[in-house]
Amino acid sequence: MKAQPADVFRQAENIVTRKVMDETLLVPISGQLASMDNLYTLNETGAFIWQALDGVRSLAEISEMLERQYDAPAEVIAADVLEIADGLAEAGLIVADVNS
Repeated sequence: MKAQPADVFRQAENIVTRKVMDETLLVPISGQLASMDNLYTLNETGAFIWQALDGVRSLAEISEMLERQYDAPAEVIAADVLEIADGLAEAGLIVADVNS
């Protein structure tokens, strides 16, 4: 499934987030154990998107938030948000919010 601008996602419940220096680490938890084989890192932009994936905002709204933060063309930002959402969804780190 390819993410669309109107899609709304939320962070999966089994993910622990930690900030280490300039990167944000996402660690899936299974039972009582962290899955260190499936450790994900996000840069500043990816971390911004991650924090905004709250099950309320659409990807288009998150793109608009990024447009206010960064000096980049709107189409580039929108494409990046969709690409990151696709990757996070494929990895099982986010889930579509069916209530939106």
